[in-house]
Amino acid sequence: MSINKWIDGLNISGKPDEWEVKELFRSYNISTPSGELIKPSDEFKGTNLKKPLVVKVCDPEILHKTDIGGVELNVQENLEAVISKMKILFPGSNLLIEEMVPYSGIEFIIGALVDPDFGPAIMVGAGGILTELYKDVKFRLAPITKSEAIRMLKELTVAEILQGYRGSQMDISLLAELIVSIGALVSDLGNDFNQLDMNPVVFFEGKWIALDGMAILK
Repeated sequence: MSINKWIDGLNISGKPDEWEVKELFRSYNISTPSGELIKPSDEFKGTNLKKPLVVKVCDPEILHKTDIGGVELNVQENLEAVISKMKILFPGSNLLIEEMVPYSGIEFIIGALVDPDFGPAIMVGAGGILTELYKDVKFRLAPITKSEAIRMLKELTVAEILQGYRGSQMDISLLAELIVSIGALVSDLGNDFNQLDMNPVVFFEGKWIALDGMAILK
C-alpha cells in the first residue's frame, strides 16, 4: 500500500484513527495484534479472534482513550455487553477489538516528530509507565540506519534488558529494524507528517508488536 493511497483512503481526511495507523504500520512490516473494526452501523455477530480481547474506542478525535473509559481489557464471555456499552458511551465512533498479547518484560515507546530546526526525528525509550517515570529516551534524525538505531538503543538506561540481562530474550536487532521502518515511514510521509507515537511496543513470540499507535498529519 502506497502512502498516497493510504492518505486518500482515510475515513476522515488528514485524521487517521488507530485502525488506519496500524494498517500503515503493517504495510511497513510492523506487527500489530490481530483485530477487527466495528463501525457504528455494524451489527456485531461474533468474532473468531482468540480471547481474551481488548475493546477500544477508535476515533481520531479521542487520543487518550483510557482516561475517558474508552478501553476495556481482558474481555472474555462478556464481549457483546462490552461492545454495547462502548456504543452507548461513544455513539458515532468506530470500535476496535483485538487479541490481548500475553507478553512479559518491559515495554518500549517509539515515536517521531518534526523538529523545527532539523526536521523529522525518531525517538525511542522505555515505554508504558516507565516513560513518565524515568524519561529514558533518545533521539535521532530520520531516516535512520540499523547500525545507528542499535547505537541509539544501547544508550538507553534500560539497554541491558536488550542484551540478555538475567536471561532476557528480547531481540535488539529486530527492534532496531522496527526503528528503521518507522524512519522510512516518516520520510515517505514527507510534508504530510507531523507526529507519530507507538506505545507500548512489546516482545512476544520472537517479534516486536505495536499494541497501540497514533499519528497526526499536517
